[in-house]
Amino acid sequence: MQAVDVRLENHMWLRKHMRLILILAVCAVVLLLGVESCLVISRIRENDRRINEMVLQDRLDLFRRALRKYAESRNELPQSLAELRSSGLAHSLEDPITGRDDWQLDIGEDPKLLKSKKGIVNIHSSSTAISSRGTPYNTW
Repeated sequence: MQAVDVRLENHMWLRKHMRLILILAVCAVVLLLGVESCLVISRIRENDRRINEMVLQDRLDLFRRALRKYAESRNELPQSLAELRSSGLAHSLEDPITGRDDWQLDIGEDPKLLKSKKGIVNIHSSSTAISSRGTPYNTW
């Protein structure tokens, strides 16, 4: 008779606390889903950052090749980005880090050229944010 009473007590305790157990289980599942979604979002952001960095490097390479071609064909450096673009060697491209067409230009002389006229010798991102390499984007 005592065993029946104990089972009956256990059953009543279980029925009484079933909602609490269910709520705790749902909370645990929601917590796990939240943590997992944060991890996924973090991976997506890191992936987007790496893609933007690859696009930035590619665009910098394009601009630098265009600067070399301009200097070789005209024996002078372009005075502005608009001049380089109007030559047909470069196009309007936005900086994938800043989202704007706001490149930082290095002005100087090219020692390989006969004319000592100053012009654009290099181009960089205008972003001062730190890259995944640990360096500011404007130093690339």
